[in-house]
Amino acid sequence: MDREEKKFFMVKVPTGRETQTIFLIKYRTELLNLPIYSAIFSQDLSGLIFVEADDYETVMRAVKNLRSVVVFEEPLSANKLIGKNKEKGEMDILSSFKIKYPEKKELEEKHLEPGIIVEIIDGPFKGRKARIVSISKKRVWVDLMHGGGALLVEVNIDHIRPTE
Repeated sequence: MDREEKKFFMVKVPTGRETQTIFLIKYRTELLNLPIYSAIFSQDLSGLIFVEADDYETVMRAVKNLRSVVVFEEPLSANKLIGKNKEKGEMDILSSFKIKYPEKKELEEKHLEPGIIVEIIDGPFKGRKARIVSISKKRVWVDLMHGGGALLVEVNIDHIRPTE
């Protein structure tokens, strides 16, 4: 069967359970070898999942015995989902799906090596200057300055920044 011939079924789930329901559908699809091709939801359409499958019975088998889950028997056409027939007054469901990528923080290249002076930017020693003694993957041993003696402290590597 061609991908254009497949249907989209609307599934009503309890609000906030969309992700869990999709994972259960995925698990049952693999376990029972069901012809389900995709399942999507949008934060803007809470309580609704759209499942792409060949027929209604397949979707029913995937959500069988899940509490408060209802499959609408009438499939949605792909044109209705994508909004190809807007002149006919059909709603555009997929326009509510916004692809959201987390903003990437500019990764500062920290040049850390034993002996350099750093500032502690988080934790109980926040604002103190220290000298790096030893470095591991996630932790750094530092000697706190202005302490009147050697005070070695282990600090998370993300909680320090080199000073100029």
